[in-house]
Amino acid sequence: MELGQTVSSGGPALFRLAEGNEVELRGEVAEQDLPALQVGQTASVTLTGGTHNYVGKVRLLGAIIDPQTRLGMVRIALAPDANLRPGAFARAEVTISRAQRAVLPQTAVLSDDQGSYVLVVDADNVVQRREVRVSGIVANGVAIASGVTASDRVVASAGAFLQPGEIVNPRITSGT
Repeated sequence: MELGQTVSSGGPALFRLAEGNEVELRGEVAEQDLPALQVGQTASVTLTGGTHNYVGKVRLLGAIIDPQTRLGMVRIALAPDANLRPGAFARAEVTISRAQRAVLPQTAVLSDDQGSYVLVVDADNVVQRREVRVSGIVANGVAIASGVTASDRVVASAGAFLQPGEIVNPRITSGT
């Protein structure tokens, strides 16, 4: 605020007050991702150019989607920290659920007009087709929601050259 500055009703705020050194991240979330967020969820915030993660909690979800950008507003409350300053840019990640899933190499998951599937090798070394439900792509492969277990021997590559019913001589490798 400057001395002599005029204030108009309905104009932009001149300043904001925070109680107890509270810091808040104001962010925008894509319209399709907003329903997955809930007040109270934990968020991990990283300042642009930094590597340190600050833990926060979703404090408020906006009720309006901007018609031009198709983005909604989220506010994340952060604990006071001298490195968090108003006006800084940051990125926040909110964990909406946790689940343990099998992760297979992308080359192991095949698809056709019947859906996604993998080829597994049974105890008699016979190739079997197994329908799977893919839950997403992760850094080291494809996360599988259902269809395989930890004990299944999955054909990791070149599955397109095999047919269900073929007998193979598998080479077992450990996953990462």
